[in-house]
Amino acid sequence: MDMGLNGKVALVTGAARGIGLAIATQLAEEGCLVAVCDLDLEAAEAACRTLAERGSTAIAVSADVSSRASVAAAVARIRAELGPIGILVNNAGFSQDAPLEEMTEEQWDRVVDVCLKGSWLCTQAVVADMKSLGEGRIINIASRAHLGENNKTNYCAAKAGVLGLTSALSIELGKYGITVNSVAPGLIRTERVLGLRYYEDIDRRAKLSTPIQKSGESSDVAAAVVYLASSAAAFVSGDTLYVTGGRYSST
Repeated sequence: MDMGLNGKVALVTGAARGIGLAIATQLAEEGCLVAVCDLDLEAAEAACRTLAERGSTAIAVSADVSSRASVAAAVARIRAELGPIGILVNNAGFSQDAPLEEMTEEQWDRVVDVCLKGSWLCTQAVVADMKSLGEGRIINIASRAHLGENNKTNYCAAKAGVLGLTSALSIELGKYGITVNSVAPGLIRTERVLGLRYYEDIDRRAKLSTPIQKSGESSDVAAAVVYLASSAAAFVSGDTLYVTGGRYSST
């Protein structure tokens, strides 16, 4: 099936590894010209070399998505080298867990700045390109964590904010042919997650409450993003696609 993505310029943040890399890879396989954007430029360059070996066009760009100046510089380079950006995947994010009374203001600010403010700044930076194209796709990576999880007030609040941002942007930008949606993953077997010292316990508890009793893979999330970026989803906007194996509760 032709997804209508060939030749489109896609910016994926946090794309050097994990879910972001899987997204960048699947978009590239569909013919997108991909900007692999990550704070870790060396890892982004390695990812691009792999994509190039597979016949795809990709450039590595370093950016701190919580900095307006850094985002603007990255977008200017992408525009100059690949063309106007028609697809934005706001994937950059991380967690810094702590109980409420032990969480520092720095932990709160950094997580919210990257996960939520970063999505807002990147969208601001590319929306003029999408307006000029007469269409665009913005996909925000949220999380099932917006339902609430223990010791994650910063991350849960940020991801809940991403859903609100998605809804507001879909209303504001729809008249320009720009769709805005979210993908909310559940437990996904990324390198970071597999490296957690308590991963086996997390995996066991998740499977007990997941109808499809397995952990998800980065490719599962990427497939959802490709659909929302494609021509098949032209009339889908303001929605959240859960990639959780049917697990919706906070347990």
